Amino acid sequence: MNIVVCIKQTPTAAEARLDDSTKRLVREGVSLTISSIDRRALIEGVRLRGEVGGTVTVLTMGPPQARSSLIEALARGADKAVHLSDPLFAGSDTLATARTLSMALKKLKPDLILCGKFTIDSETAQVPSELAEFLDLPQVTSIRKIRPTENANILWAERETDSGHEEYEVQLPALMSVTELIILPGPAPKPEDLQAAGENPPIEVWSAADLGADPSVLGAAGSPTTVAELRSAALERQGTVISGDDPEAAAKQLTAYLLENGLFQKNRQSSTAASRRQPPASPDPTKAVWVTAELVEGNIRPVTYELLGKAQDLANSLGGEVAAFLLDGCSDTTAHIAALGAYGADTVYVASDERLTAYNTELYTDILVASIRSHKPHVVLLPSTTDGRDLAPRVAARLQIGLTGDCVGLELDNNGQLAMIKPAFGGNIVSPIYSNTLPAMATVRPGMMNSCEPSWDAQPKIVSVAVSGDVKARVKLLQAVSEPGLGVTKLDDADTVVAIGQGIGGAEGVPVVHDLAAALNAAVAGSLRVATLGWLPPQLQIGLTGRTVAPRFYFAVAISGAPNHLVGTRKAQHIIAINSDPDAPIFKSANFGIVGDWSQIVPALTKAVLAAKSNLPD
Repeated sequence: MNIVVCIKQTPTAAEARLDDSTKRLVREGVSLTISSIDRRALIEGVRLRGEVGGTVTVLTMGPPQARSSLIEALARGADKAVHLSDPLFAGSDTLATARTLSMALKKLKPDLILCGKFTIDSETAQVPSELAEFLDLPQVTSIRKIRPTENANILWAERETDSGHEEYEVQLPALMSVTELIILPGPAPKPEDLQAAGENPPIEVWSAADLGADPSVLGAAGSPTTVAELRSAALERQGTVISGDDPEAAAKQLTAYLLENGLFQKNRQSSTAASRRQPPASPDPTKAVWVTAELVEGNIRPVTYELLGKAQDLANSLGGEVAAFLLDGCSDTTAHIAALGAYGADTVYVASDERLTAYNTELYTDILVASIRSHKPHVVLLPSTTDGRDLAPRVAARLQIGLTGDCVGLELDNNGQLAMIKPAFGGNIVSPIYSNTLPAMATVRPGMMNSCEPSWDAQPKIVSVAVSGDVKARVKLLQAVSEPGLGVTKLDDADTVVAIGQGIGGAEGVPVVHDLAAALNAAVAGSLRVATLGWLPPQLQIGLTGRTVAPRFYFAVAISGAPNHLVGTRKAQHIIAINSDPDAPIFKSANFGIVGDWSQIVPALTKAVLAAKSNLPD
C-alpha cells in the first residue's frame, strides 16, 4: 500500500507568543515540531505498513527549516519524504495549502492519505476535507481506529462522532484524518537515530515549477482569506483563592459563592435573550444569511439556534433575510421547520429524503453546493461540530471560496465586511479573518453565540430543495452507534459543567466527581489526558482538540489549566478550580479556587451543595 502522510511543522502551543509592537507571532527562539496529531498519523501509517506492506511517504509544505521535521519522520519509520518549498507558497491559507498539496499528491498517487484532524497552530480541521475534494477522493474524518480487510482495496475505519461512533468500509484510494486517540505517540527518536536519518535522507524538494503550478493560485495570491491581525487572548481572571486545609469550611465558603451567583436559579443570560426579530418586508436578496441546521438523534442541535440568533444580528445590519438550510431524512419535517422559524429563520430550505437519514459527506456536499450556487447567499454558517467540520471544508473547496473554521465570534466592520474571529495556539491568540470571496463562510463553536427568545407564531417561508443523484458507494456506513450516557447535547447548553482532570489519580475517582455533578445538576466532562486514559469517553473532552462549553459554572477538578484546555472554557461565566498545587495555572484563570486535596474537598462540597439544595423553597 502506498501511504502518504501529510505533516506540518508548528511552534508548540506553550511557546506561541506575540510581538507587542508588530502583533505578529514570534518565531525566533521558538521550538518547532511536527504537529502532535500529525505525528500520530505518521505512526499509524508506519503501523499499517507493517500489516499490509508498502511504503510510507511523508509530505510537508513549508520553509527550509521544515526539513528537520521530515528527518524526524524518517527516524520514526517513514521510507521517504517530499518537501514542498518555494517562496511562492508563502502566505497560503487552508484552501491554497490544500490546492498545493493536492498537486503533489497527484504525482505521488497514494492509495491512502493520512492527516491529523488538525494542527495545533491554526486548529481549522479544513485541509483534509479540502484535499479530498481537490483529489475527488472519498473522505472519512475523525478516525480513531483503522483495520485492513480481506479485500486489499478496502479498509475498515471507526469514526468518532459527537454522540458515539460510526463504522465504515472505505474504498481505496481514500483520505482519512485521525484523532489523537488513533495510536499512542511512542518515544521520541534517539539522537543517534535522528543523526542517522539526517546523514543522507531520502528527501525530495519540489518547487512550484516541479508541480507545474500557476503562481496565481499559490500562496497569498491564491488565498481567499486574510488575517487582519493577531490579538492576545490569554484567559486571566485571578479571582479568590482559599485554602482547603479545612475541607468543610472551604466547601461552605464556595457554596455560598455559588448561591450568591445564581446556583439553582434560572440562568440570567438566557432570561435576557433577545426577542426574535420581525422579518423585513423587502429583504435584500443579495444579503441573505444562511445557517445549516444540524440534527442529532432526530432533534435539532441547540447550536443551530445559537447560529440563528447571531444570524439575526448580521441580517439586521446587512438588510437581508435569515434562512435555515435543513437536510432531513424524515418525511415529516413540520416540527423542525416550525422550530427553525421560531428561533429566527425567515425562510427554511428543506431537502427531505430517506437517503439523508445518515450523514454522508459527498451527498450533503452535492446538495448544499447546488443550493448555494442557485440562491447565492451572502453568509453561510455551519456548527463547528464533528460533522460540520467534515462538511464545510469540502463545500468551500468545491466552490473555491474562503472558509474560517472554529470561530468564537462574528463581527461586521465599518465597511459591512464580516470579520470572523478565530482562536489559534490553544486560544492564546485570536484573529479576525476576512474572506474576499462570497459567500463568506464559517463554522462556529457551540456555546459562543446566544439564541433568541423563540416566537412560535412565526411562519417561515418554505423552499423545497431537490435531492438528485445517487449516494456514491466509495464509503459504506456499516453502523452508527449511539453510546449511552454521553448526553451529546447536554454539554452544548449545560448551565453547570464539572470537569475531571488527571490529578484525581485514577478511574476509581470518577464516581466521586459524578456525585458532585449530580448534586449540582451538572454535565460531566474531562481533560484530554482523562479521555486518552479511557476514564471518560473522548466526546466529553474539553479543550483544543475537544468540545467547547459556555456554562454559568465550570468546575475544574484536579485540572492543571494548560492553554489547550482553557480554550474550551473561555465563555464560562465562573470558573471554579480545585487543585492541590498552589502554582497550578488554573488558578490564574479561575474566579474561585481552592488549594487542597480534591478527594477531601469534592465530597465535602457535594455534602454542602445537597444541604443548600434541601433548604431551597419548593
